[in-house]
Amino acid sequence: MRSIEDLRAKIAGNLLVPGADGYDRVRRGGGSTAVNNRRPAIIVQAKTEDDVARAIEFARSQDIDLSVRSGGHDMLGASTTATGLLLDLSLMDQLNLDASTGVGRVAGGARSGVLFNAGAAHGLAPVLGMSANVGVAGLLLGGGIGWISGRFGAAVDHLISVDIVTADGRFITANERDNSDLFWAIRGGGGNFGVATAFTIEMRRLSNVLAGTITYRKAEPTQLMNSLSEILVESGDPLDVGLDFTLGKDAAASLTLCWSADRVAGERVVGRLRQLAPPARDEVKEQRLADFVGGETNGQTLFLRGGELASLSQNAIETIADVIERGGPDGCSIGLLHYMHGALSRVPLDQTPFIRPDGHILYNIVASSSGPDADPAGVAWACETWETLRPISSPRTYPNYLCEENEEAVRAAYGPHYDRLRAIKRCYDPGNIFRHNRNIRPAIRSGAMPRMSSAI
Repeated sequence: MRSIEDLRAKIAGNLLVPGADGYDRVRRGGGSTAVNNRRPAIIVQAKTEDDVARAIEFARSQDIDLSVRSGGHDMLGASTTATGLLLDLSLMDQLNLDASTGVGRVAGGARSGVLFNAGAAHGLAPVLGMSANVGVAGLLLGGGIGWISGRFGAAVDHLISVDIVTADGRFITANERDNSDLFWAIRGGGGNFGVATAFTIEMRRLSNVLAGTITYRKAEPTQLMNSLSEILVESGDPLDVGLDFTLGKDAAASLTLCWSADRVAGERVVGRLRQLAPPARDEVKEQRLADFVGGETNGQTLFLRGGELASLSQNAIETIADVIERGGPDGCSIGLLHYMHGALSRVPLDQTPFIRPDGHILYNIVASSSGPDADPAGVAWACETWETLRPISSPRTYPNYLCEENEEAVRAAYGPHYDRLRAIKRCYDPGNIFRHNRNIRPAIRSGAMPRMSSAI
């Protein structure tokens, strides 16, 4: 098509179509989420903001789907379109860090490890997620919970400003002073309002953490979860954990933990965690946060489902324990992580669209495979398990873990903020160009900004 060649000539980055060298590699991306047979008609690997604007303009002029991908870890794989134009930001991964102020400016395609590693050299830590390989943009735009959130809050609480290319091709900066409505919306509202091409982030001063994984021998799931629930309530802000039950022939229970404050107090907490069940392997040690979160993933392809629990109640524990007892295919697991507490949950409700009720905890259901596509048996198990857990789940789910694409589920995720987000969406993307996400549909008609409710 002449129009494709015209686009190719206008951009500094790469343009790939099916059959081109590198198409399949870029289509699959560097994330972990399976894209299976999704084959975009065009992939634009942007190098500049101008490239981003050209790609948006092309998708609009040709009336084709547009998806935007940073890291490629979205649970639903929504960042990879099945037919239209995939705007891939992975080449935009630059970072400038001012070590004296702890402020970094990072491009929209960077992965979290870029910030973890750069900060570690200066005794700084970004408040990001649990994996170095996760894209900064997707994590931040959805809210962002990680290993030091109990002590320092959500990733979006440390966001200073964002550079965005809007649906009509404008380059704007959003912060507390300029385009403040948009700045509020993107701190949890996802990629609904434009393409974020750069973030300015405040890091925190943090020396080593006490962190690592304890693998238990012959752990009884119900007892393990009951005991962990007690410790989480009692241990305070600096503790963040992930409890994982691996199924199949290599069935095991393991707890990964991070204590981000005083070492002596941390050792007392870790001592209790070591006693949850006889440890088969103990890798907890004092180390840099950057070393703990690690580097690249092992190349596994993951099919993911997730949700949120209002608490680790007895009913929830028994339901999850029953899933574990029934077992599942090799490579499958169920995990509890992102316990909402401490600084994460102490922000005013209307500060961001990201709602983080104290005591809530997330779960993820994982089916992994070593090949490029998801394993059908694992997919079937994950979907069945997700349905099993839905009756005990909170109607409101953290947007980055939301595994439904209907408007009712999205409305529930944002609660009292939903109508305000729709009004802002209408201002910046009235045609809903950016819809491959947890989609917030633009308000039908403009009007006064809805008043914030104080209820969840």
